[in-house]
Amino acid sequence: MNKEETKILSYLSDNFGDGGNILEMSKGIDKRYGPAYYPNIYNTARKLEKMGIIYIEHEGNSKLIRLNTENPLSTYYISEIENYKNQRTAIPKEMLSSILNLSQKFDIFSICALDPERYLKINRLELLILIRNHDESSYLLENVLQMESTYNIKIDPIILTPDEFAKLMKGGEMDLIKDLILSKNILYNSDGFWELIKQRKIDTSYRKLGKYPQDLTSEELSYNYNRFGYRLNESTKTSNKLSIELTIFSMSINEEIRIKYGAIILLYKNIKEINLAHLYYLYKRYDDLGIFKGILLSLAKLPDLQSNNEIRYYCNIISEEPSAFDGKMVKRYIGLYK
Repeated sequence: MNKEETKILSYLSDNFGDGGNILEMSKGIDKRYGPAYYPNIYNTARKLEKMGIIYIEHEGNSKLIRLNTENPLSTYYISEIENYKNQRTAIPKEMLSSILNLSQKFDIFSICALDPERYLKINRLELLILIRNHDESSYLLENVLQMESTYNIKIDPIILTPDEFAKLMKGGEMDLIKDLILSKNILYNSDGFWELIKQRKIDTSYRKLGKYPQDLTSEELSYNYNRFGYRLNESTKTSNKLSIELTIFSMSINEEIRIKYGAIILLYKNIKEINLAHLYYLYKRYDDLGIFKGILLSLAKLPDLQSNNEIRYYCNIISEEPSAFDGKMVKRYIGLYK
């Protein structure tokens, strides 16, 4: 592949095969992968179209670029692009080898590093690990934490099943993962990852959050905890829909007591539906695991959750000192919102 082909396919890889119109794609390529001139991009796109790798749709005066996922050759080219990106990744080779070795120990479907170039500069690594089921999630997390210690780097793992990942990406709610996934390196099983994208019809039509949880407005937060069942005496306006995990995290770091304790109520009310691995990622990513542990310890004291093995597991694996929550207040709030 020549330089223009590599740039186009790298851009399509980042965007799940959706390149937008050629002008937008040229600007995006120029920003992320270096100089991209419209005539060169257009001519290369036409060449890839003739090969059946992409197709060009006409929408008014715009020409929209899409990866032709029905062509097996396209999957081959995209896999080559993923290999190309990984050969140039800033992840140290020894650490990359340890990450890939996880696939030998566990029933892992795919592994992606999310926006590694940016986060490695601050000594962090965001990992999306798609595991076929959660039976071994606890042991997998322990292995990741061991790697974190070995290589002296913060590793923030989000562990999901392919079904959970597809539901998250295709749902109408905003979440940090959706923003991060647009800049990814597929470290393991790129063929399987792209087959998942194809079969579940995952694209980039979802809305992006585009901000940190700390920057959510009070209107955004109140709209979401109200729609999830925690209602305060306040007027709410329709706002952006956030995932329940992001809503709980953002509530728990709020300074207002009613909102802070409301995070515990929402988690309690939805404990069977919420992915604790997703919550763990958020608290770890923002160095607030002490808050998460404090919440879980408060819930673990409740009679109907004392035997919850998943809560007990996360309490044990988090080494940070737990934030203090008033147990009597937690019970009183839960009594009011049952």
